[in-house]
Amino acid sequence: IRAEYVVLSREALAEQTTISPDDIKSTYEKNAKNYVTEEERRASHILIQSPADAPEAEQQAARAKIETILQQAKRTPGEFSRLAKEHSQDPGSAAKGGDLGFFPRGAMVKPFEEAVFSLKENQISDVVRSDFGFHIIRLTGIHAAKEKPLAEVKGEIEAELKKTASSRKFAEAAETFSN
Repeated sequence: IRAEYVVLSREALAEQTTISPDDIKSTYEKNAKNYVTEEERRASHILIQSPADAPEAEQQAARAKIETILQQAKRTPGEFSRLAKEHSQDPGSAAKGGDLGFFPRGAMVKPFEEAVFSLKENQISDVVRSDFGFHIIRLTGIHAAKEKPLAEVKGEIEAELKKTASSRKFAEAAETFSN
């Protein structure tokens, strides 16, 4: 038996495809909005848990407790971390002084996020109500939105252009072969 076969592979076509630096630059300029890192903010908070469906008396007690903590935090802002460790009922951040790390828009519940993105660095919020309870938030850092330089995304753009070109070549080769 004598057999002959043809292998048609997108990967092989991609390896054979060369993309010019001008094509990469042109794609980068046309799609600049895709190569931007979002603004991120770092916050610490103190949470006194009080679900929205809790009895009114519990909610008032929680609100009174958070108001007392807020007065202490505003008097001595440098003690915010200690206050969070002592009073916060957030199991994930209390031990870290309330630190939540950096996060972009859309990562937190709406009232919390709105408060964080309206604060200036090192500013302490008033009491913020969310589905989890009452929060006091301190903004501890801002990473501004910035455009990624071409050098940083060049490989990503080249890979995408190669993938597109090889798919087109694959379709043409498959049609030619079937004809």
